[in-house]
Amino acid sequence: MKAIFLRAALGAAAFAAVSGVSPAFAQQTVTFLCNAPAGHVCQFQINTASGPINFPLPSGQRTEIANIRPHADTYCVCDPGPVTADCKAPRLDHWCLGSWLAVDPGLNSQNDIANDRFAAGREGPAALRRTADEQD
Repeated sequence: MKAIFLRAALGAAAFAAVSGVSPAFAQQTVTFLCNAPAGHVCQFQINTASGPINFPLPSGQRTEIANIRPHADTYCVCDPGPVTADCKAPRLDHWCLGSWLAVDPGLNSQNDIANDRFAAGREGPAALRRTADEQD
């Protein structure tokens, strides 16, 4: 009887190792970045199995958040906020990601100044646009 359980356990472990299922959903510390224009503050929400994690992040700042399951947990970022249930901007002068994305084990920020995805400041959307020479 012990041999049957041992074979089953070894088979499950071998399957997980080969398929990569287990590590992909293991909790990790992941990095989030606010890549908004200077003076902006990104509002992040991460939906996890234990509940949402909300935090603000000033432009250019990075933070590491622990106990996140990459590819299983999702996040939304809005500028300036709040994060809405559908991850859509609540007003025309706000910006949100537009959909909930799976957290990546690397750097998480879909903010893209080059594509004018941010809320317009006093100067308007044209002030956020960068020329090809200014882009990274």
